[in-house]
Amino acid sequence: MVGVDGSPGSAAALRWAVDEGARRHLPVTAALVWDAVGEPRAVFDTAGVADRAGLAQAARRVLADTVAAVRVPDPAVTVTERVEEGSPVPELLRIATGARLVVVGERGPGALHRLVAGSVCQGVVHHAPLPVVVVRGGADRSSAAAGAADTAAAAATSVDERPVVVGVDGSAGSLRALRWAVQAAAVRKTALRAVHAWYLDVPAYLGIYTDFGSALAEQAQHTLDDAVNTIIAEQGGRLPVQVVKETVADSAARALLRAAADAQVLVVGSRGHGGFAELLLGSVSHQCVAHAPCPVAVIR
Repeated sequence: MVGVDGSPGSAAALRWAVDEGARRHLPVTAALVWDAVGEPRAVFDTAGVADRAGLAQAARRVLADTVAAVRVPDPAVTVTERVEEGSPVPELLRIATGARLVVVGERGPGALHRLVAGSVCQGVVHHAPLPVVVVRGGADRSSAAAGAADTAAAAATSVDERPVVVGVDGSAGSLRALRWAVQAAAVRKTALRAVHAWYLDVPAYLGIYTDFGSALAEQAQHTLDDAVNTIIAEQGGRLPVQVVKETVADSAARALLRAAADAQVLVVGSRGHGGFAELLLGSVSHQCVAHAPCPVAVIR
C-alpha cells in the first residue's frame, strides 16, 4: 500500500511501490486521504469548489493523475486506487490492514519540514505495525531512472548493481531487518551489505582508546558474524545473495548514511541496542529517514 498526496515525494513512492510490486509479484493499492482542513494541499489547489463534494472529486483526480503518470513495468501488476476522507495517518494505517508493506514519500527538502515530528511520513513510520519504506522525491537514482525510462527496451537494459544496506546490532529487531534485507537483495539480484556500527567516545588517553577500541571492534565483529550466521542457519545453510559484512567505528547514523550513499535501499530495525537503541523514537531513525539519499525501510 502506498500513500499518495500529489507531491513529488508521493509520486516517487508510487513509482518505487510499483517497481517493488513487479519484483515481488504483488498488487499495489494507491491511497489518498484528504480532510476538510487543508490536507493534502494538492487536493485544495485542484478543487474548483472547496466544499466536501468538490474536495472529494479533486482528491480522485489528483490520485488518478498521479497513477496515470507512473509507468507500470509489468502488466501483471495491478494498481488499485482508493480515496478516503479522514485523518491521514490513522486512515492510511487502516487501509494498510493486511498489506505486506507501506510506502510513503518524504516530500520536505528543507530543514523546517525535517524537524516536524508530526508529519504524515513520520506518523506512519512511528505507528505502522508492518514494514514501512520512505522514499524521497527526486533523490534516489533508481527512482529517477525508472521515471525516465518510458520504453520496455530502456527498462530491460537498465541494471542497478548498487547493494541493499542493512544495519545490524544483534537485537531481535535488527535480525528482522536482516531477514527482510536478504529478500530485498534477492529480488533485486544484488549484494547485501551488512553494517554494524560501534562508537567509543574517549577524547583523551589514546592508550585507553586502543585497548577498549580493540576489544569493542572484536566484539562488534562477533556480533555481526553471529547475526549473519543465524540467518544463514534459518535459510538451510546458504543465502540466496552475497553478503558483505562491515564493522564501522562510528555513530550509527553516520555509518548508515555513509553506506546509504551508494545503496538501492537502506534497511533498519525498529529497535536495537547501543547506537540503534530506540530507533523509531530516536535521532538515528529521524536522520536516516530525513537524510538518506535512497529509500529507507523501517522493519518491525
